[in-house]
Amino acid sequence: MSRLPDLKREELDADSQAVWDRVAGTRGSVRGPFAILMHNPPLADRVAELGAQLRFRSTLSGAEKELAILTAGREVEAGYEWVAHEPLGLKEGTRPEAIEVLRHQRSTDGLELREALIVDVVRTVYREHRLSDALYARAEAEFGRAGLVEIVVLAGYYGLIGYALNVFEADFPPGAKQPF
Repeated sequence: MSRLPDLKREELDADSQAVWDRVAGTRGSVRGPFAILMHNPPLADRVAELGAQLRFRSTLSGAEKELAILTAGREVEAGYEWVAHEPLGLKEGTRPEAIEVLRHQRSTDGLELREALIVDVVRTVYREHRLSDALYARAEAEFGRAGLVEIVVLAGYYGLIGYALNVFEADFPPGAKQPF
């Protein structure tokens, strides 16, 4: 059970209702991490703005973006994030084989080059908090500077979301269960 009570739009002041409406406008509703973040509306507004940039205006393909998101979610053990993004990843073309590598925390050796690089970069950011010169050079050569920056920021952003979901024990969507 979530540690925070559900908010209702009509309980909020006018400025907070405007934030609610912006969040719902880009995501369809206020749920999951944004149900949590709406307990601090100015923060929710800024987080939503960055999230919209990363999710809806990414320079990465949909499959690559979702692979980075799933990797971050797995690294912080955010089950809610996983159950929200696994179907999105499959819809965007993330290969099921790559998803299973993440779910079971297996080696990236059998993945395609770009898949392996995304997973290795995000895992390394979480586990070592930096990239070796060799991994940095490979990722920059493959994705370009802007692409590498985006992957690292995606990792951080979805870690933030995952930590909020975990700390405040967000209720899973109906019918969903812990994926790992």
